[in-house]
Amino acid sequence: MTVQTATRMWSRHDASLQTEKGKQNKASIREAYQVICDPTDTMADVSNAPSLPGLNAIYPGTSQVRVRTMNPRQVSPIYWIVEVVYEGKYGPFGVNDSPLNERPIIKFGKTESEEAIDQASDGAPICTVNGEPIEGVTKTISDVTISIDRNYAGVDLAATYQYLHSVNSDTFVGFAPGVVRLTDFSADQVWDEEAGGYWKVHAGFQCRWPYNTTAAKAWYARVLHEGYQVKVGSVIQHALLEGQPVSKPVLLKSDGTYESTPASAHWLEFQIYQSLPYNALGLL
Repeated sequence: MTVQTATRMWSRHDASLQTEKGKQNKASIREAYQVICDPTDTMADVSNAPSLPGLNAIYPGTSQVRVRTMNPRQVSPIYWIVEVVYEGKYGPFGVNDSPLNERPIIKFGKTESEEAIDQASDGAPICTVNGEPIEGVTKTISDVTISIDRNYAGVDLAATYQYLHSVNSDTFVGFAPGVVRLTDFSADQVWDEEAGGYWKVHAGFQCRWPYNTTAAKAWYARVLHEGYQVKVGSVIQHALLEGQPVSKPVLLKSDGTYESTPASAHWLEFQIYQSLPYNALGLL
């Protein structure tokens, strides 16, 4: 009881193709095979005939168009016709419509934060009428946010962990090095009937406005240069006021000497995030 042959019939090959708003293509493809067998062969024997595609078999040239239906029909004791129907999604221009081939979803937004400032909008220092700096004045700084969602076959969490403490060392989505910081990350493992397991990755970025600094230092910590110690010549000593040790920090110049003009206050900048190439993340 052995099936002798299963031959594809050239005259029974047709298809129905459709698209949903040009974003997703679907195919329904029908084929037919003639099967020669022994009279005692069962329908199960015929359905498992060599050269006959089985259920869930992939249509050549696609990754998600698969056999969904098989319809064996006996014509004579030794002759069967088996109709095979493929159905599934396929990508444009012959590209397989796998979740891993989907383009990233990019969204832009805005966020705000209150930041300490030392200058008015015209560049004048924020001081009292006597020239003493006024502390605690803040400004609402608006930053651009970027949200990117993309599918990956796998995720390197160890490498991603480093990026959570970094800024961009390269131009990323048009923003100069130092401006962009990865502020949000999530990865969900999902299962697709066609493509199998993969990861849906979400990454959020904040593009810091470089207030009173360069783009490369947009995410640097910025603090007023002041302290209890001042440099006098080559000696560092406690600052004095009318011969007495000061009880609050005094302004310092860039070299650590006493700054007597409050309007010329000096600010220090410190790098607190490492620089990494953001395009290497493969999100775009």
